[in-house]
Amino acid sequence: MNGELKEYKVNKVFNNNVIWVTDIKTQEEAVLVGKGIGFGLSKEQMAKINTADIERQFYFFDKSNYQQYKGIINYINKRIIGVSEEIIAMVCRELGEPLNEHIHVALADHINFTLERLEGNLEITNPFLVEIQTLYPTEYRLASKAAEIIRRELGIDIPEGEKGFIAMHIHAARVNREVSRTVKYTSLINKMVNIIEGETGIKLDKNGMNYARLITHMRFAIERMEKDIQSVNPLLERIESEFPTAFSIAEKLGRVMEERFEKPVPKEELGYLAIHLQRIILAEGK
Repeated sequence: MNGELKEYKVNKVFNNNVIWVTDIKTQEEAVLVGKGIGFGLSKEQMAKINTADIERQFYFFDKSNYQQYKGIINYINKRIIGVSEEIIAMVCRELGEPLNEHIHVALADHINFTLERLEGNLEITNPFLVEIQTLYPTEYRLASKAAEIIRRELGIDIPEGEKGFIAMHIHAARVNREVSRTVKYTSLINKMVNIIEGETGIKLDKNGMNYARLITHMRFAIERMEKDIQSVNPLLERIESEFPTAFSIAEKLGRVMEERFEKPVPKEELGYLAIHLQRIILAEGK
């Protein structure tokens, strides 16, 4: 067997696959995830574990996250913590990249809150579900796999809307961004979609390609606004002249973005947005 034996003090066993330990040699605390590594172990036990059996090991480098994690493992059911860590390990494996360490706190806390609400028959509607599915397909796919883990380990089915919330946590950790910022941008897109439907009288087909292209463009437009990246649009005058209705709606959307970012939206950006709006208008025969 490859790997080496390392000695750990077991601080807590969350399930057969997830344990919280202290490395005897370095005195560093970590979460270890690996199939069967917690089987037969108990708190305070000294254990030698082959590193080949460890799929993932998570350390806390931020003192605040470390303290928060130590707090939640004392009040959240250890099975929920274990499932949360298995989900995080799965996401890291699938993406091939690390996540912001705060997800160890945020995801466990969210799953715990979700299960409490579901047990109390209090499901919170996710108004951004379609936008999340379209903007963050990878994260939503991983959230669906997370729901499968929750169902398998805890026997609870997670609704689609809740999968969307989990996807937002994954996205926030993936881009090192607070969930509140992800919510803010998704909320902004949702508001802009409502304006488009109101101005055009068109109920957008949220499963259609035109819709997917539109909100994907809006997502990147918002990111360009945030980073002050300027666009070049050689067709601007022609777009403004030939698509006056679409351009007028784009200007209204631009004012919404300006209010949010407190900076003007470049006209070139509005031109590109108008192209997507025009495609939707023509597709609906308006």
